[in-house]
Amino acid sequence: MQQVTTQNKHYQIGIDKDKKRAFITIIGFWRSPEEVSEYLKDLDRALLQLQPGFTLLTDLSQMKTHPQTLKPVHLQAQQLLLSRGLTQTAEVVSSSIVQFQTESLSKQSSMPLRQFNSLEEATAYLDEISLLHTA
Repeated sequence: MQQVTTQNKHYQIGIDKDKKRAFITIIGFWRSPEEVSEYLKDLDRALLQLQPGFTLLTDLSQMKTHPQTLKPVHLQAQQLLLSRGLTQTAEVVSSSIVQFQTESLSKQSSMPLRQFNSLEEATAYLDEISLLHTA
């Protein structure tokens, strides 16, 4: 069962220990790193509750394209996820510009990523991946 660990007007972070999954929802337009100064700490605190080998469901359907000044924050978040044992990411995107932006970041950090048009498709994909790892 998903447990929300942090929620504010910019993002929501949650975990599901049973599914070994983290959840991140990015909301709206982030103007600067200072506006989301607690993001990396909040993410780290949530990830400490998961064992290595977890998956990540990222919902970017409400995200607006972020300025370049936010690129280091997103890269640090991806590096943190990888260092904590992330195995696969399913990302829901609704904008081709956001899709391009996040795809580029993931390539830079080497974060495993597959993008989807709906939460249902992304969830089904991660559930299938999880089954393969436990079989």
